[in-house]
This record gives sequence, structure tokens and C-alpha cells, in this order.
Amino acid sequence: MKLPDIKEKGFSLIEVVVALFILSISVITIYSLIISTSVSTFELEQKYLAKEVANNRIALINTLEKPLKPINRKGEMVMGGQNWFWEEEINKNKSDEFYDFTIYVKSANKDKYTYITKGFIFDE
Repeated sequence: MKLPDIKEKGFSLIEVVVALFILSISVITIYSLIISTSVSTFELEQKYLAKEVANNRIALINTLEKPLKPINRKGEMVMGGQNWFWEEEINKNKSDEFYDFTIYVKSANKDKYTYITKGFIFDE
């Protein structure tokens, strides 16, 4: 009776190391993709909320808080369960029929503005 050759069964150490290397590269790549997607989603949500704060300010500028002269205003608003700081600069345009406005929005815990928008208001 002949004994089976041991070299023909199982995997060599080099094959196991190569397989583990390939597996670890795959896991690291998938983990990096998940992390970058999470960060992108969070940043996109922050920009969306900041834009909504600016849109609320624009609606108020055009209705209840219509400026009668150039003015700078600041305030705070809660949007999406977060505190947001906004600043408005409203200036007279070259044309006497319009005001220029710029709205800056940032999260309460950030130093950099998340969203900036500019536009015009018709002076009635």
C-alpha cells in the first residue's frame, strides 16, 4: 500500500500568505470606500441644510424683513436639529431699483462658511 504524497495535499505557506494579502487589500479598499461615502454624505447633508437656512433668509428678505436701506444683519437658526449662524449684507445696487444681498451660512461649531449665496431684491 502506497502512502499519499504530502506535497499534493493542502496549501503551501506562500499560497496562504498571497491569499491573505489579496483578502486584506480587498477589505481595506471596501473599508475606504465606505468611509469616503459616509464623509461625502455628511458633507452633502451639511450643504443642503445650510442652503435651506439661506433659502429661509431669502424668503424673509422678500416678505417680512424687506430692507428699506442697506443693512448688515446676523442671526442664528435651528435647521435639521443643528444651530446655524447666518450673516446678511444688503447693499444698494448701481441701479436704484435693486438691492444686492449676500448671505453667509455656517454651522455653529465651524469657522468656515458652509454656504454662500448672492442675489438681488427689487426695491418697490
